[in-house]
Amino acid sequence: MSEIPEGIRATTAEVCVDAVIERVGKRIVLGLPLGLGKAVRLANALYERARRDHTVDLHIVTAISLLAPKGSSTLERGFLDPFVKRLYGNVPELLYARDVQEQKLPPNVKVSEFFFKAGSFLDNTDQQRNYVCTNYTHAVRDLLAQGINVVFQMVAPPREPDGALSLSCNPDLTLDLLPQLRRQEVAGQKVAVVGELNRNLPWLGHQAAVPATDFDLLLDQPDTDYPLFPVPQQSISPADHMIGFYASTLLRDGGTLQVGIGSLGAAVVHSAILRHCHNDQWQALYNHLRVNTRFPFVTGEGDAGQFREGLYGCSEMMVDGFLHLMKAGILKRQVYEDPDTQEKANRGEPVADTGVVMHGGFYLGPADFYQQLRDLDEKDRARISMTSVNFINDLYDHRFGSQRLKAAQRRHARFINSAMMHTLSGAAVSDGLDDGRVVSGVGGQYNFVAMAHDLPGARSVITLRSTRESGGETLSNIVFSYGHCTIPRHLRDIVITEYGLADLRGKPDEDVYLDLIRIADARFQPGLLKEAKAAGKVRKDFRLPDTWQENTPDQVREALSSVGSGDAFPAFPFGCDFTDEELTLARALQSLKSATASTRGKLRTFARAARVDTRRADLQPWFERMGLASGRGPKPRLNRRLLAVALEQAGTLNSSGESVD
Repeated sequence: MSEIPEGIRATTAEVCVDAVIERVGKRIVLGLPLGLGKAVRLANALYERARRDHTVDLHIVTAISLLAPKGSSTLERGFLDPFVKRLYGNVPELLYARDVQEQKLPPNVKVSEFFFKAGSFLDNTDQQRNYVCTNYTHAVRDLLAQGINVVFQMVAPPREPDGALSLSCNPDLTLDLLPQLRRQEVAGQKVAVVGELNRNLPWLGHQAAVPATDFDLLLDQPDTDYPLFPVPQQSISPADHMIGFYASTLLRDGGTLQVGIGSLGAAVVHSAILRHCHNDQWQALYNHLRVNTRFPFVTGEGDAGQFREGLYGCSEMMVDGFLHLMKAGILKRQVYEDPDTQEKANRGEPVADTGVVMHGGFYLGPADFYQQLRDLDEKDRARISMTSVNFINDLYDHRFGSQRLKAAQRRHARFINSAMMHTLSGAAVSDGLDDGRVVSGVGGQYNFVAMAHDLPGARSVITLRSTRESGGETLSNIVFSYGHCTIPRHLRDIVITEYGLADLRGKPDEDVYLDLIRIADARFQPGLLKEAKAAGKVRKDFRLPDTWQENTPDQVREALSSVGSGDAFPAFPFGCDFTDEELTLARALQSLKSATASTRGKLRTFARAARVDTRRADLQPWFERMGLASGRGPKPRLNRRLLAVALEQAGTLNSSGESVD
């Protein structure tokens, strides 16, 4: 381990805070990286100082401030508390983030974010007002416009004497932000850039490797190094798996892949691996769904065989799925820093240079993902280049590569992103609601969609589930119109639901409307068609084909179970942080939530709960796990009864009190 130069080394966060205030004064606009790379010890020390000293004017500018979940009810807390203690017990909490969530910020502190954890601040009016709407590629510009004068960032220590630090999980904005801050410093502005060393952060090289002298101070306190914040794997539903399968049909061997976090992204990765490693099973579903006859454009855009040349990953977020693709022998197409060399490789000519298979801007994921990154051998570590999001997310010339180079690298690109809703005219709704509230943020979605239209051979793929549950009702996510959009209709391209693919690029409106109705849930097709006809977008004599009415959840489950032994599409193909007991409870509580979403549902559930015998022996272990074994009075008794009903509804217990295997 290299020693940090003594002139910039600090051993406590409080010393760093003192130095920052001495350097820039008490009006601080603090830039923190998106997601994982926040320097928690430094951020907490500065926030605590501002809480104690209201003469400190602190404005925090960032995105995705990570917090462990907390339950809002007794049942939710009973389920979550043991899980949270196990997964997050040694991860320090971001103090400002918890106060933001609980709306307890002191008057001298303000927090602005350009991307929220989805849905986290729908009812937080302060954060809705402070939200900064920006494309990811414009974030540096817009952060500087907020007046940033201090940056705190977690970094990985050098791996050898006098070696470089690593920005690791977050070079995304920092690589472009720091040079601009230094230029402002030369012009007379006072700035402070402080790093926080954490030996649990994987060291990654290429552009993410920076000299220690890029920082004014480095907090080096090994005994307080903490585990990285984990994001558990999400369950992949049958609908998600089918969406992922359809997306995998579009991947060209020798192409480029961008995909995001969450169950839809994981489903794409799983189906790509199935296609490569178990092509007979993948082909069986392909043929069962009649993909080449129902959606013939797929045969020209995608492939159905193994990935012999492989894929190259170019994604603002490096999700754990890219490592799974690497291990499966799929993520292996190398790209090069020199355009002449890249173009030579594209022609199939031999090249002497060693290239990379992955460009990422930031990463975030499960704990085992971080461990896999730490365990990479030198060869595989060198194949991953964490870099600027402005290099990744658009085609403009950048100091790390020209437009010519980017276009040569990004052959047959498939930029796969998810949406909440999609209008029949072709607009995608991904980040907000029609009442103005922000759900998450634009992030890089617009960047990739626009790039797909500019880059020869590229396609934008918007994925979404066809329906959602709300207030006890099933609603369609394909809608006639909506009062907000993230991606405008003139950038419409490919859309995928669990019922198929719609190729919208370059088509007239009637075809677009019908192609989207075709992949909607059958229950909503008549209503959508009626609205389209009323608007004059579809001819009056059009009738829904019988085959479109096969778009049902049962059809999706039947198709997936027809592959192999029926277990080719598991809920957790890449591991799970929950115990079997916790998975059972999660299903039960979700069932209870759905059952009580409406007034009628609540009445039915409470009536059923009143008849439950909570003295049954088979219920006692569940009560123990949920912290409900003791406690008298009406509320504890009601919670025990509701849990019993939830377990029955989820199929764990039957009404006679017997466990269901």
